[in-house]
Amino acid sequence: MPDAGRFSELGEQGSRAVMEAAAVLERELAAGLADADVVTERLTAEHRVDQEEFDQLVRRVSENTHQLIDAVSERVLASTTGDVSEHTQRLTANAHDVLDLLLRLGSLAPGLANRGLQDAFGPQRAAPPDEDAEPDHRPQA
Repeated sequence: MPDAGRFSELGEQGSRAVMEAAAVLERELAAGLADADVVTERLTAEHRVDQEEFDQLVRRVSENTHQLIDAVSERVLASTTGDVSEHTQRLTANAHDVLDLLLRLGSLAPGLANRGLQDAFGPQRAAPPDEDAEPDHRPQA
């Protein structure tokens, strides 16, 4: 069992690194809220989750979170050696793996949600017509 005292410095360095990385990535995370709003608006208006819009949100979260993990890891690794460095590298790899697993599981959400929503609200409603759009006079198949 590793000595907890060896990791106290890592905790302090990690805290500083997290704060610095979070400040840098704050803009990107705020932009991710716009993607979440799109998914939420469709859910509210049409009682469905659009897989493509959801996937775009997941991609943004994935990219930002992987960048945050890497930034914290690089910051900690810059001032550590030996066992602490090895543990940090393993922790970083594990954090990436866990994030990827959670996001892959999350990608199942739209299908599951849409099934439940269809049961609760009936067939999916089409998007309301755009008032400014030209009518489509093509014959329907």
